[in-house]
Amino acid sequence: MRQTFRTTVGIIALVCVLTPLLSTPGMISPSGLSLIDTQIQSSSGTGIFVKTKLDFADPEQMKNFPQKIGEWHSTSYDWSGVKQTLGADLVLSRAYRSPNYSSPVFFVIVQGSNLSSFHPPVVCYPALGYEIEEEGKVKIPVANASWAKGPWRSEKEGLLFRGELSAKKLVVVKRGEDGEITERRVVLYYFVKDERMSLPKEVTMVRVSALAPLSLSGSPQAVLEPVKKLAADSFPEMFEVKPKEKMVAEMLVSEHGVLGSAVIAVLVLAPVGYIIFPFVRRRRKEGEVE
Repeated sequence: MRQTFRTTVGIIALVCVLTPLLSTPGMISPSGLSLIDTQIQSSSGTGIFVKTKLDFADPEQMKNFPQKIGEWHSTSYDWSGVKQTLGADLVLSRAYRSPNYSSPVFFVIVQGSNLSSFHPPVVCYPALGYEIEEEGKVKIPVANASWAKGPWRSEKEGLLFRGELSAKKLVVVKRGEDGEITERRVVLYYFVKDERMSLPKEVTMVRVSALAPLSLSGSPQAVLEPVKKLAADSFPEMFEVKPKEKMVAEMLVSEHGVLGSAVIAVLVLAPVGYIIFPFVRRRRKEGEVE
């Protein structure tokens, strides 16, 4: 009975030693690890895991968010009133223009911890007098994915970055008193949330939109192209696919050489020795009796 207890304790200790040694630093403390999804709280099943390159809650970092992204040049807007109305912690609003497109594309980041007042566009636009004309999802190809060093999760784990981003799509319209459409917008948005929290404490929404033609002959699909382009071009400015990390044991050996190997040996052999010591002592006593 005593030996069984000793063996159990030794195995538990060995597992406690091997688990961190065979893990990566990101697995132990996934700092900055976020899930990009099209829903705030529940999972849509199309999310991807990324490392955030900036702190969305830091006003200084967001203030320095690139005014120029590739071919895009921007103008900033003061949304302090909207920030107060939404109860958000931070709001960034820009209008980006490209020489390849005639109209500006509006880029908004909203970060907040008060989820009760953090309404997605599907709620906010109707509250502002818009009608939802179309709703769905789109895939946004991130063509220049050279910054992605490759998948860091296995195929079984899923949620790998495969060169595209899933976003929610809305086409909304506003009507005048006579019922005629006075404004039509194409909107793409997605949420960034802490993947460790089933109910995230903080949520960031990234929204990209543009005005669409009022007439039925002018398809909103034509406006979708520049909106998707800015969403794709801005993605690498905010996120990076988590690079492959070495296990803690590998890091100890590569950084500390013989000393690191000795530390690993001591950590592993201590619980093993604790388990087998009674057997060794018993065998020695039996040998002495013979």
